[in-house]
Amino acid sequence: MCFCGSPQPFEQCCGVYVNGQQNAPDPLALMKSRYSAFCTQAIDYLCATCSSKAIVGNAKEDVAQFAKAAKFTKLEVIDSQWELSPATVEFKAYYLYDSTLCCIHERSSFVIEQGSWRYDEGELFSTPEIKLSRNDACPCGSGKKFKKCCAI
Repeated sequence: MCFCGSPQPFEQCCGVYVNGQQNAPDPLALMKSRYSAFCTQAIDYLCATCSSKAIVGNAKEDVAQFAKAAKFTKLEVIDSQWELSPATVEFKAYYLYDSTLCCIHERSSFVIEQGSWRYDEGELFSTPEIKLSRNDACPCGSGKKFKKCCAI
């Protein structure tokens, strides 16, 4: 199963984009592959898929530090529109930071630069952080208790 939630293996799904075999064909595929890149800490891909405007606010070292500290557990796509300009994808990316469940709820904008889709900017929505205890259900959806799954 791919990190983005597809039943295909990563290598046949987002991996073809993250590993540079193909360019993402649309903003949704790019957003999912960027999520998978955070999961696999593919920092070069994350930087390469930013627009010239977005890369200014996303220093490679900061992106790497965040990707290393966060343990991503689930991606939820809410909406995607790429018929209009700029193209948008709204999503929720859940991750663990220590024992806290966090969520990035964002409506991302995408543009075409140099013939490829690029992340341009995002509108963030406020989300609560949830402190997990050892006996809570694991937020990854495994059905196990947190202490027996992602807390390890």
